[in-house]
Amino acid sequence: MIFEWLAREGGIVLSWWALVTLAGVAALPLCMRLLGGLPDRGYTLSRAAGLLVVGFVYWLLATLGFVRNTTGGMVLAWVIVLVVALVLYFSGTRFDLRAWWRENRAVIITGELLFAVLFLGWAIVRAHQHGIVATEKPMELAFISATMRSETFPPNDPWMSGYAISYYYFGYVMAAMLSMLSGIPSTVGFNMMITLLFALTGLTAFGVVYNLVRSGAFPFVRSASRDDTSTPRSPSRVVALLTGLLGTVFVVLLGNYQVPIIEIPYETSSAPVEYFQFWDNDDRYAPRSQPAADITQWDYWWWFRGARVLNDRYLPVEFPEGSDADPNAPRYTIGERTEVIDEFPQFSFLLADVHPHVLSLPFATLALGLAVNVLMSGRSPERREIIFYSVCLGGLIFLNTWDGPIYTAVVVGADGVRRLIRGGTGRLSSRDLRQMITLFVSLLVLGAIFYLPFILNFRSQLGGALPNLVFPTAFQQYFIMFGPLLLILVPFLLVEIWRAGKRMNWSLGIQSALTILFLLIAAMLLLTLIGWLIPSLRSDVLNFVESGGGWGVVLPAVVFKRITHIVTTVVLVGGLVVLFGRLFPRQQTGEETDRHVVTYSPSAAFALLLVGAGILLTLIPEFVYLRDFFGTRMNTVFKLYYQAWVMFSIAGAYAVYSMFAEDRVPALAGRAAYGLLAVVAISLGMLYPVLGIYHRMFIETNRLNNLAPDALTLDGGYTTAFGDEYAAVQCLSELLQGDDYVVVEAVGGSYDSNNPPSGLSGKIAGIPNLFNWPFHEMQWRGGTFSEIAG
Repeated sequence: MIFEWLAREGGIVLSWWALVTLAGVAALPLCMRLLGGLPDRGYTLSRAAGLLVVGFVYWLLATLGFVRNTTGGMVLAWVIVLVVALVLYFSGTRFDLRAWWRENRAVIITGELLFAVLFLGWAIVRAHQHGIVATEKPMELAFISATMRSETFPPNDPWMSGYAISYYYFGYVMAAMLSMLSGIPSTVGFNMMITLLFALTGLTAFGVVYNLVRSGAFPFVRSASRDDTSTPRSPSRVVALLTGLLGTVFVVLLGNYQVPIIEIPYETSSAPVEYFQFWDNDDRYAPRSQPAADITQWDYWWWFRGARVLNDRYLPVEFPEGSDADPNAPRYTIGERTEVIDEFPQFSFLLADVHPHVLSLPFATLALGLAVNVLMSGRSPERREIIFYSVCLGGLIFLNTWDGPIYTAVVVGADGVRRLIRGGTGRLSSRDLRQMITLFVSLLVLGAIFYLPFILNFRSQLGGALPNLVFPTAFQQYFIMFGPLLLILVPFLLVEIWRAGKRMNWSLGIQSALTILFLLIAAMLLLTLIGWLIPSLRSDVLNFVESGGGWGVVLPAVVFKRITHIVTTVVLVGGLVVLFGRLFPRQQTGEETDRHVVTYSPSAAFALLLVGAGILLTLIPEFVYLRDFFGTRMNTVFKLYYQAWVMFSIAGAYAVYSMFAEDRVPALAGRAAYGLLAVVAISLGMLYPVLGIYHRMFIETNRLNNLAPDALTLDGGYTTAFGDEYAAVQCLSELLQGDDYVVVEAVGGSYDSNNPPSGLSGKIAGIPNLFNWPFHEMQWRGGTFSEIAG
């Protein structure tokens, strides 16, 4: 069956592989000149960099009116990138390409094979499960279709005629660009894009970890000159390659512990009610009444529960009789839950939503590669490097706006670590801090300038920050979410304490961690006060107080809940203590102030930086969250935890290497115990993808019993509407060429577009509807929705 599918659609897979490879070829000279701090000079990052830069040039040309949205304009953008890259490549000292090939052929061959295997492998998964229905898929398909049909940029909104898309749509420009160049409809391009994101993220993660390990020499593996192609002694290529592959597994395949801790006991009815009450996982409060005989009898979409392991509950207080609270205000019953999303990459690929947080994954990982380059170059970034970094980091703002500031901060943090090591004293001078602030501002400002046409037209539902008074995270749920990575990283941090010895700066670590905790608590209390003083915010901030009977009733419940859920905060703050204490080592009494006291390698320091960033990202929503359409911390947890997973994964892969191969490793017994722990942790985490992929491919599609209604295909078109409706939209699309037409369809609710059908012409063909999908339009347009919708 797979060979028959390859004979029919293998050309599509090959064309996308070739197009992305050509984008990488165009950017490779640029990477080799600007990413000289990396042992492979950016080869493993070049595909992601190439797709982003070519997409940026094409989008900018089309937005400014220099080209139309055609394949000719796309080819022109590729040529421009190639020419600029070659000019830059030949502008400095010439490289010894033969020496570079001899040094890097192993990683080049491994990277090419890895990308091909991941790309073809996930294409096979999507050919089995090609549906473009449910969750956010209709919206994402509509954006790709509208971008392909629009003659200019910004693309037309498929469900709000006369207006452009009010969303971060850069990823959809890339998907449309590749679809148009390969001559396929959006219904095929959708599945090809999720396939590409899986493979490209895996390759880029591999490259980041490989370069991190190969850069393990102390203090820096390369000279300050980026044109120096010599490579000092560094860890074994084989070890670096294997660690890089482990990084790929951690980022794109590893799952959380929903399956071993919750799902298997639930489906097999092998745990008592008290067990499930302890974990308090959504929709898993008691075992099944009848155990499932095998996985074919598991609950439909059981794997979806993996992204709902956090379970926020309102305060356990009753409403007093005769309460005069607003009768129209929400009434929170005892223990009522509110939705929290805690996705991780493998869940996203399994679900196959082409949403902005997934579209940005390869480029977020690319940003980590840029941070490694900043650290390993051994010098401050030069002007042309800052421009390149700004294009990449600014692209994250356009891809998934939350990610831009986060990864810019990581790049600047890497520069700070470089300064710590370079100075040798483990301290940052006031001059260092000024230069780091300047770098941060420069990257953000330049990134904003490069993507200014998008920023000027962007409207968001976000409306400031709100305090999180009543939703601290239960540690058992935090462990389910990050368990595999925690079991790998915690021993690594303990060994780093041992490696630091008397240099461990406990006092500075405690002061720094408590300062961050104090600032977060202060922000929470300040936002509470602001919410109390401003009537328009009061219902969002303090409605639970009025509904719960006033502060006299609610305050003791708030304090009690914070105390009973304090473990998560204590553990995260404790992690910050270790990280600050290790990165800023203590000087011995009587030592000269200029004595070199840094004892960690740049690679280990970068891993610690990522762990610290991940901890901070998961600590923030314990106290504050961004105000949006939903009025809860759901999206804040979703966005921040997602990036924390990526950072923990890269750091976790390096941690495994460090525990066995870096200087001053634990004794043999300690390494054996850690190895066993790592094997168990990873194996349990791999249950999710193994069972989930099997369930999605064969059980949900009825292919296991040969009852599937259709053959393998990457075209999800016929799943988007019923047969005659789909054919009618295709006919309409052929008749109405260009983007000057408007279609009036019945307005339907979001997430149920096929029952009854609604917005089909916008979704499948990208023809603007007069108006449709109001719930999503309200999210996209925020306060402007009521103004334009009437």
